[in-house]
Amino acid sequence: MRAAIVELGYRPNSFARGLVTNQSLVIGLVLPNISQPYYPEIARGVEDGAYEADYSVFLSHTASEPLRELRALERLRDHRVDGVIICNSRLDDETLRQAISGLSPVVLVNRRVPQVSSTVIWTGYDSGAAMAVEHLYAIGRRRIVYLGFNFPNEVDDARFRGYQAGLERVGLPFDEQLVIRGGNQFRGGFDAMQRAHTSGIEADALFATNDLMAIGAMRYALTHGIDVPGDLAIVGFGGSDVSDMVTPDLTTVSMPLYLIGITAMQELLQLLNGTNEQDRQLNIEPELLVRGSSVASMDFSDLCRCSG
Repeated sequence: MRAAIVELGYRPNSFARGLVTNQSLVIGLVLPNISQPYYPEIARGVEDGAYEADYSVFLSHTASEPLRELRALERLRDHRVDGVIICNSRLDDETLRQAISGLSPVVLVNRRVPQVSSTVIWTGYDSGAAMAVEHLYAIGRRRIVYLGFNFPNEVDDARFRGYQAGLERVGLPFDEQLVIRGGNQFRGGFDAMQRAHTSGIEADALFATNDLMAIGAMRYALTHGIDVPGDLAIVGFGGSDVSDMVTPDLTTVSMPLYLIGITAMQELLQLLNGTNEQDRQLNIEPELLVRGSSVASMDFSDLCRCSG
């Protein structure tokens, strides 16, 4: 029989099988910005999980635009996909609640919506941010800037809470003047750092809510006579590949991006198979990768003594 299948070039028809099982064998994946270094790795995890289960992935890139995300979800409903994974939705709670009605099952990555039946994959943004502050304090830094988004965002809110919690743990006062904001790309970090520098904000460390903003801030510092990490230690968030492609390489709170993607897909498959309940949250904790942008000053003197 197998020889005949090979000889005839037979391939299973997923469309026909879908008619029998009343399934499309397609899941939807909605990402806010495929050009950012985080989301391709999450997408790879989703795709690998889908491939192993013989599912296809319908990818929608929304460019972080709420209206475009809304239309993407409408298209997925029209295509009758079997389920949807939504990463870092930019829709407000009520709009998202209405948009995903009829799309069950749904897995939300880094987004929680009250009164919505969904599985949530949540990264420890608050604990990761606190970890960054504690690290900066441990290397002797006392005036730690928070560089966050200049638009409402649940993820940024969680990291800001973690930043505040970290300050409290180490006994540093919260100073509103040390909070600066910008767009969530390289340029946003560069421009925010420029504003902070020209306004005379005194700081010896900076924690950015993502790696690209951290690298933008570091670029401004290094091109304007601010030594990193000597004058300003910098920590990002994300653990993207680009974080170790800069000089100095960036200390970052690393998220297990591939694990997030494949876990989201596995959860969706279990929902489709009826082996899991819809309403639950899975927490995935980050880790701190200490690199050149936040080396303690004593490490440089030790290096000099060793080389001498």
